[in-house]
Amino acid sequence: MPELSTILAGAACAAIGSAFPAILFEKALREGKRAKVNMALGLASIFSSFVLLTAAQLAVYRFASEKFFAFGCAMVAFFLLIWAVEAIRAWKSANGGASGPEERKERK
Repeated sequence: MPELSTILAGAACAAIGSAFPAILFEKALREGKRAKVNMALGLASIFSSFVLLTAAQLAVYRFASEKFFAFGCAMVAFFLLIWAVEAIRAWKSANGGASGPEERKERK
């Protein structure tokens, strides 16, 4: 598959772009209301993620425009996959780790 390196580069950029917001998210998930995560730090992490991912897309468009579509699709797909996993973890945490109402009744 000749596009494998392009797809892997897109996945790596998505992982790097998601790292700082994900670290803050994990800290907030683990520590709950005691977490030392403030709004400014969260906004800075999201802004830095946006800038990094946009710069990566611009670089690929500028220097390897024939690989732009594959790179962009891979980057977006892996970015959304990372945040889908985080959203599922947050949902489970918010619901006490139970997957349904039957399990919550059994715990009580």
